[in-house]
Amino acid sequence: MVLNAVEILKAKKSLQGVANRTPLTHSKALSEQSGADVYLKWENLQKTGAYKFRGAYNKICSLSPDEAKNGVITASSGNHAMAVSLASKLLNVKATVVVPETAPKIKLEKIRSFGAELITKGANFDESLVHCMELVDRTGAVYVAGTEDHKVMAGQGTIAFEILEDLPEVKTIIVPVGGGGLISGVGTWAKAVNPKIRVVGAQSTEARAMYESFKAGRLLEIPVTPTIADGLAGQISQMALDHVSRVTDDIVLADENELMKTILWVLSHERQVIEGSAAVGPAVMLQKRLPI
Repeated sequence: MVLNAVEILKAKKSLQGVANRTPLTHSKALSEQSGADVYLKWENLQKTGAYKFRGAYNKICSLSPDEAKNGVITASSGNHAMAVSLASKLLNVKATVVVPETAPKIKLEKIRSFGAELITKGANFDESLVHCMELVDRTGAVYVAGTEDHKVMAGQGTIAFEILEDLPEVKTIIVPVGGGGLISGVGTWAKAVNPKIRVVGAQSTEARAMYESFKAGRLLEIPVTPTIADGLAGQISQMALDHVSRVTDDIVLADENELMKTILWVLSHERQVIEGSAAVGPAVMLQKRLPI
């Protein structure tokens, strides 16, 4: 099955009045630095502080009562876990989340505040996922994937719906890439509306699994190394690679060593607080990694 624009339209309807419509603002400073006319989509202002709420809510609200009776479960480095927790609370569905031992404490506190059962297991996302799938077999809970689910991808694709409503003349959309769910949804809507829109992924030099696989044209396993872009770390699936390859024109890398500077640059020039995973977008522009 291939994700299509119809699914994104359905997600838009499901999220109406639930998810925040986040602002898209012109960045004078980044435009001057990069030589392009740059706008920034502030998904840090989304519920739970990240775009992940869109996909999680769209997936969980699609479950039938019988499917939801044993609850939902997920594995995440933090953002998707918070999204599943809040979406489940709003929909009155029991939630369990498995997070790595390295997950930021502030994210763990938010997960607990939404009422989800929190399990800390594994040194990284991949180890957390193994434990999560063991619990799926044991409990019968529905697994809510962070990327490998069309309902989740469709929810993330509503970001592109909003971008193209606010800025129909957009020529290039730069998207942070981890497992590929966000860029799959964004790229699907963008290419459906205007196939000439260039969709470009951004990763860190220390979180580059999708980059290497995309460039090679086949699935590769890349060592997991420490990164402040923790939401982009981990391996990818063949399904994700197939979707990304279908709607993505290129993927570029931001220097990991410059990401903290980018976070501070955004704070100074845009008065917004972003995390390392979000910083790869402005970073590739500031580092001139993307031909204009």
